[in-house]
Amino acid sequence: MFNFLIIALLISCTGKPIKSNDKSVEKINYSNKSISNNDKEKFTDNGLIDTLTTMIAEYGGIKFYTEDKLRGDGVVQLLIDMDIEILNFDKTVFGSIKLNSNVEEPFDIKLPKSVVARELIPNVEYRIFCFDAEQPESDNNFLIIYINKEKRLISKQRVKYKFSSWEAYAKTAFVHLTPKVKNSSKEEKLYYYEVLQVKGDSMKIKSVSKTSCDYVEEYKDVTKWIKWKDNSYKFIAFDFCN
Repeated sequence: MFNFLIIALLISCTGKPIKSNDKSVEKINYSNKSISNNDKEKFTDNGLIDTLTTMIAEYGGIKFYTEDKLRGDGVVQLLIDMDIEILNFDKTVFGSIKLNSNVEEPFDIKLPKSVVARELIPNVEYRIFCFDAEQPESDNNFLIIYINKEKRLISKQRVKYKFSSWEAYAKTAFVHLTPKVKNSSKEEKLYYYEVLQVKGDSMKIKSVSKTSCDYVEEYKDVTKWIKWKDNSYKFIAFDFCN
């Protein structure tokens, strides 16, 4: 049963098979329907005012947001199969994620009431823990991740993980175009796209049909280059589908 749980938990932020630092763990796909309420709101908890954020989940009284700003070198995905502490950069305790025996809410999470990270959806049907992060090789003992705009630390000894560069992360996602993408029509903003190529702030995308993702409702064959970000601020929205 424990081994089965480990296999079931190792899910990618992209819903596609992944590589892990733990070669003994099998990789699987999962179906991640959109649960975002698409409400854009400013993040103001603890006096922070950030770029535009989107609430994607609520769990244990905590609201989880994603944001437009890209931090660090890419995204790290965690498999949490034991209790972990999240430290501030000065090694003081910032928060924790602990396992419990509650089938419906399997994690006890001690974090601020509002959390901004790349994609945190602790709910039992998802169990997604993805953070903007620095290259894992940048520190021998800790993963350097970003929560609420600041660097935090997680011991590498306490967690299994997989790191993706921003380019690799984008290529495993589907994307939507926001109004910030200038050379796109109103209709083109309704489509799902896959990423074919990334060159700095430019990205070559191709629209996908319903055969690629069940959530596709509008489709027209489109292949084009767009400006997907300006330095560390993205103009697209990531979405994921099985």
